[in-house]
Amino acid sequence: MKKIFFFNILILYATISFAQDAVNWNTKRDKIKIPFELSHNLIIVDVLFNGVKLKMIADTGASKSIVFSLPENDSMVLNEADLISISGAGISEKVKGYLSKKNRIQIENYLDNDFEAIFVFDRDISLVNKLGIPINGILGSSFFKNHLIEIDYQRKKMILYNSNQLKINKNKNNYTESKIEIVKDRPYIFMKTKLETNNLDLKLLFDTGLGDGLWLFENDNIKCNSNFFLDYLGKGLSGDIYGKKSRVEEVSLESDVLKNVLVSYPDLNFFDKNMIVQNRNGSLGGEVIKRFNWILDYKNQKVYFKKNNLYDLPFNYNMSGIEVQHSGFHFVKEKIENAFSTNVINLGKNSDIDDYSSHFTYELKPNFEIYSIRKNSPGEKAGLLVGDKILKINNRYSNKLSIQSIVDLFQSTQGKHITIIVDRNGEILTFKFNLENVL
Repeated sequence: MKKIFFFNILILYATISFAQDAVNWNTKRDKIKIPFELSHNLIIVDVLFNGVKLKMIADTGASKSIVFSLPENDSMVLNEADLISISGAGISEKVKGYLSKKNRIQIENYLDNDFEAIFVFDRDISLVNKLGIPINGILGSSFFKNHLIEIDYQRKKMILYNSNQLKINKNKNNYTESKIEIVKDRPYIFMKTKLETNNLDLKLLFDTGLGDGLWLFENDNIKCNSNFFLDYLGKGLSGDIYGKKSRVEEVSLESDVLKNVLVSYPDLNFFDKNMIVQNRNGSLGGEVIKRFNWILDYKNQKVYFKKNNLYDLPFNYNMSGIEVQHSGFHFVKEKIENAFSTNVINLGKNSDIDDYSSHFTYELKPNFEIYSIRKNSPGEKAGLLVGDKILKINNRYSNKLSIQSIVDLFQSTQGKHITIIVDRNGEILTFKFNLENVL
């Protein structure tokens, strides 16, 4: 069974507001299907933005759309750009960005010639390092709020409907209805949880841009239990976010109950408290959201949901304590046997025929390095350090691995033996440890 990596991203939320005109429905059909890639519990879509191909995270938790990088060697003209200040999680001071209007955005047959977005190009987001995918920005509420939207995590498709009642009237008997509250264009959902002996009602930001399943803000009523560890939780525009990681006995959404759910308690010093909506208790993220298929109805402040085939996945976490990221690329030379090459010349009688019955390919492969190590984790106890460059894991060369495969391994089985060979400043070192489940 595939294990899920709790990669936790919290993108900033702009504090300004503006109107969004209706989009052009560039098809005669009453719906638009948008395929997406599900990576680290995040919805990633291909977008054509002012003629430039971008990959963006569809993020219900962001009030505004943001572009923070462009593909290499690409450029983009910004229309009607005004300098603004932005606040958000992980930001110790105001960040400068440009609010640009009248941009052209196309996603499949979704077309908007008056799309507004914030551009922030002076911050090192480096999501490609954490995800292994070159992410260029996020699609915020302006993408979600104007149409009825179905999110089908099972088929990895989003469907936009031109008629707000079409899909609901057709399928409402298969879905459970629940109310949401829209505040500053962002949806808040109401759930219940059991923390030790206390049953609590929660108001949570419905946040598809958060890889974790559940974030709770500690207060007089919400307290982390004694079984927790301090962990790296995510990355904001101005740095990393840390907090506690633990479990809650259960979380319920209407009649559906999830057991033994992982929960993070972020350090609130990373948040601008003036931005936290009144009575908000935290965020519901992709690790929980993906277990259901959804219909989002912003206009009537409702959601409709039903369980999908991801519902029964266990809530796993990284038991090694090691966070890995890309650290550049290198070329790997690979021999292809018995391949005919038209570039072979001067084949003499005494030549070794094997030299000419094969040729080589050079493929760009990522380097991996340790980005963060949890205190008192198996990785730290073994002696690994931040900055160690990974050469092999369990006898597999790093160029044969991906970030997802490494994460899957670290979340696999209590007691599983791990051997890592690293390059530390030119010295080749070997470390061994067993995965340890402490929650």
